[in-house]
Amino acid sequence: MAEPDESRGSSGSPARMPFIISSNIEKADPATRKLIRSHVMRGKKQKRGRPDEGQRTTGWGTMAGRTQAPRVKLEEVIEMYTPLLPGRVGSDLSFVEFADEIEPSMLLNIIKFSTIAMRVIFPLKIAIGFQADNKEWLYPIVLDAATLHITAFAVEGFIDRILRRQENSINQAAMLHFQKGLRLLRERLLGEDDESKVSDATIGVVLKLASAAHFNGDYLASKQHMEGIRRMVDLRGGLDVFKGKYLLVEMLRCDLGIALLNGSNHVFFCQPSEPVIEYPEKLLPASDDKMCSQDNIELIRNMDNDLATAWRVMRRFCLLVNLGTQTQRLIRQEIIHETMTAVIYRLLHMSFAAGSIDETVQHGLLAFSHHVFLQWQDIKLPYHHFPTAYRNCILHLKLVDGVSSQLMLWLLMTGANSVFNISDEAWLREYLREDADRCQVKTWKEMQDILKSFMWIALLDEQPGKHIYDLLNLDKGKC
Repeated sequence: MAEPDESRGSSGSPARMPFIISSNIEKADPATRKLIRSHVMRGKKQKRGRPDEGQRTTGWGTMAGRTQAPRVKLEEVIEMYTPLLPGRVGSDLSFVEFADEIEPSMLLNIIKFSTIAMRVIFPLKIAIGFQADNKEWLYPIVLDAATLHITAFAVEGFIDRILRRQENSINQAAMLHFQKGLRLLRERLLGEDDESKVSDATIGVVLKLASAAHFNGDYLASKQHMEGIRRMVDLRGGLDVFKGKYLLVEMLRCDLGIALLNGSNHVFFCQPSEPVIEYPEKLLPASDDKMCSQDNIELIRNMDNDLATAWRVMRRFCLLVNLGTQTQRLIRQEIIHETMTAVIYRLLHMSFAAGSIDETVQHGLLAFSHHVFLQWQDIKLPYHHFPTAYRNCILHLKLVDGVSSQLMLWLLMTGANSVFNISDEAWLREYLREDADRCQVKTWKEMQDILKSFMWIALLDEQPGKHIYDLLNLDKGKC
C-alpha cells in the first residue's frame, strides 16, 4: 500500500516550515491585527467540566441521558444554507469578539456548520450517542486569527463543493481568507516565539489546511501539510504529548485518510521506534469467548494470521457497537479511536500477492474501516488510486473458483458504501445483482442478514445500504 521511495523528514528547524504554500501576495499588510489573548466568550469560565479522553473509565459508560442522533442527510444540510430570509448570528455568540474581521455571511456559515460538524465529519460517534459541543468546535476561531480565516476557507469550500455543486469554481472571498490565514501562519512560523510555532493552535491550523486539501483532492498539498505536522509533533516530543486530546485523533484520521486513498506512506507509526498501538484488549478473542463462535471460521481458516487478527478485531468491534445499540450501552470513545489506529495502520503495513484472496480481503477491510472511521457523511472524495486497486482485487477474485458469493456481496456493498459511486459504476451494479441472485436475496432484510454475518453497523448503514439495495431493483416482496 505504501510508496517505498517517499521520504519523510521527522525533524527540522522550527524557523523554517517549507510545507506552507505561498499565498502569492506580494505586499502583505504590515498592520497585522493582534490576536485576541483574553477569553472573550461570556460564560466560558463557567464551562462544565469534562473528563479527559485520555483517562480510561471502567467498563462501558451508560447511555442514560444521551440520545442517538439521527443521520444527517445532505438535503437537510442544504436547507440550513438556503433560508428563505437572511439569518442572524445566534444569541449565544452575540457578545463574542472574534480574533479578526470576517464577513457576517461567512461567520453565519461557520456557525451553522458547527452545529452539524461532528455529525458530518465523524458520523459513527454521533450515531451511537456521543454528544458534540459546537462551542468547543467554535472556540479556536475566537482566539486565533489564522484559525478563523482557514476555517472560513474550509467551510466555504465544503459548501461550494457539496451543497452548491460548484466543484471547479473559484470562490474569491474564500481564497482571500485562505491567503490571510496563510500569511498569519507564515508570520508566526518565522517569528521569535518558538513555543507558538508548535502550539496546539498552530498544529490545528495546519491540520485544517491538510484536511481541506485532502477534501478537495489535492494530494500533494495535503501530504506536504502532514509532513509539516509530523515535524511539529516531533518538536513537541512525539505523539504521547497529545494523549487525551481530540487533536491527536484528528491528526491520525487525516494521516490515515491520505495514505489509504492514495496508496502512499503515512507520516505516523512509520519508524521502528514508533510501533503501532496494540489492539484493544476487549476486542481480542479469548478461547472461552462466546463471540468466537460467531467468527467467520471458514473464511479466516486459510487467511494470513495478521490479517485474520485484524478481521476478528474489526468484526468484534462491529458486534460491540451493534450490541450497544440494542442494550442502550455506550461504547467508550477510546475503543473507537484505538481500534481505528491499531487496525488501519496495521492493514496499511501488510502486503500480499497480487490477485490473492488475502489481498482482496485486506482491501475490503481497508474500505470498510475507511467508511466506519474516516469517511465524511457518505461523501466520496475525488481519488482514484484506492478505488481502482479495490476494483481490480474484486475483478481478480471473480475469476477464482470456489469464492463465496456471500463474501463477494459483502465486498461489493462495502465498496459501494465507502469508495464507489454506484450510480456511475455499471460493473458494480451488475456484480451486486449477480451475487445477490446467487445468494437468493429477495428482500432488504435478507441482504442485511448476509452483511451482518461478516461485519456491518446497522446504525451507520441502514439508510445508505437500503438506498443501494433499492437501486438494484431486487425486492420482489416486502422488506
